[in-house]
Amino acid sequence: MPNDHLRGLLLKIHRRVMKRFVFRSDRGESWDMPPPDYDGSSMLRDDCDGFCLACRKLLRRQGVPSRLVYCEIERRGHLVVEVDGWILDNLQRTVVPNTYLRDYRWLRISGYEPGDPWREIV
Repeated sequence: MPNDHLRGLLLKIHRRVMKRFVFRSDRGESWDMPPPDYDGSSMLRDDCDGFCLACRKLLRRQGVPSRLVYCEIERRGHLVVEVDGWILDNLQRTVVPNTYLRDYRWLRISGYEPGDPWREIV
């Protein structure tokens, strides 16, 4: 997929999820998958992991491989989605390259498929 086309698709998905996303902190760590029929048109009330799982679901529907990346910002845990160096993040107004996020401390990255092991980022 040419880079311009990929970036355009990532922007579309990021905007679609963000438009109907309301941040709500969960107590403890609970990763809830979006409903099976989630297409980005319904409201989503969750934290960063809910945002990421929603984006990843839409990316998979489009056949775009993605990974989850666990990081820290100011010593607080945070989750983002990575696609070919591009980051989809509920804290950003748009899709950004990973090099743009200098305050992020990258810690662990998932595989591309459900159940793939996570790796430490050195």
